[in-house]
Amino acid sequence: MSKVAKFFETPALPDCSCVAAISPDDPTAPAHAQQMRAVLNDFIHRAADGRLRLVSPPAQSGWTTRGAGHLHLNPELFLQVQGHTTFRFPEGEVTLRAGEALLMPPKLLHDEWVAGDGAQAFSNLVIYADHQALSCHLAHEDRPGHPANLYLEVYPHVEAARIEGWLGDAAKPPAQDAHGLWEVQQRALVLTALSAVSRLLDAPQKTVSSEPALLGQLRVLVQNRLGEVDLTVASLADELGCTADYLSHLYSRSTGEHLWQVVLRQRLARAARLLAEDGSAIKEVAWCCGFASASYFIRSFKQQFGLTPKVFRAQAQAGVS
Repeated sequence: MSKVAKFFETPALPDCSCVAAISPDDPTAPAHAQQMRAVLNDFIHRAADGRLRLVSPPAQSGWTTRGAGHLHLNPELFLQVQGHTTFRFPEGEVTLRAGEALLMPPKLLHDEWVAGDGAQAFSNLVIYADHQALSCHLAHEDRPGHPANLYLEVYPHVEAARIEGWLGDAAKPPAQDAHGLWEVQQRALVLTALSAVSRLLDAPQKTVSSEPALLGQLRVLVQNRLGEVDLTVASLADELGCTADYLSHLYSRSTGEHLWQVVLRQRLARAARLLAEDGSAIKEVAWCCGFASASYFIRSFKQQFGLTPKVFRAQAQAGVS
């Protein structure tokens, strides 16, 4: 079996496990968990009775990796609880108000600026799923205009792939909508995904991970900043409020791996997927994955996969096994 085929194999997953950004024994954890489920239930009812307004990003003329913000390879669903979020894109911006939802399409570069409204502080719930895991986090404003994770739950589960599919379909409007039914269809897809998320959050078989709470926050930070060329262990530690030495030691002790090696591996995994799915120039893929130098990216990619990015793309797109 080639390295291309091995990369696209889906690894076996445990039935369910939970990682919380706040330690399970933190006295505030049950309240945050309850709030997360209450918010989710409220938005499910809004979608079910047609009250949920789905805000769409402005149309973009093309895909770009250059500019402020970050992007993900899978759709994200933002549920605005209080205050508002202004999303800035390469072309245009939109503001999400309390009680509204925004479905962020895959690979769309965006930056987020948040604020409270009057006496109500900013708060939102962000849902993200891929073929391996579901993550839900409550966010708050940790400094003016900047959202940060307040409470996180992550569930590796086979159901995550179905949630990813429903959100992905909801993020792709049809080329034509002669009967004006897309809004209804999109809301139904989002409702289906939200209902599945709710079932998974309350699955009786879930277990709580013993992983330190700081590492749960770290994983989301890395996911959000993977495309930043200035991402370093020091900058991650600064955002998490600890030293780089402490963060590196904690990660190594808890996982048996070196943090920076894992970041590099995740960047290369993102690059492999982009190469297989997209026709962008190699240097654009490199930049999107946090490599400032195309030559360093090519060298790192070949060391990981045994193929240059060009050959990997050709084999992946040709379906070589």
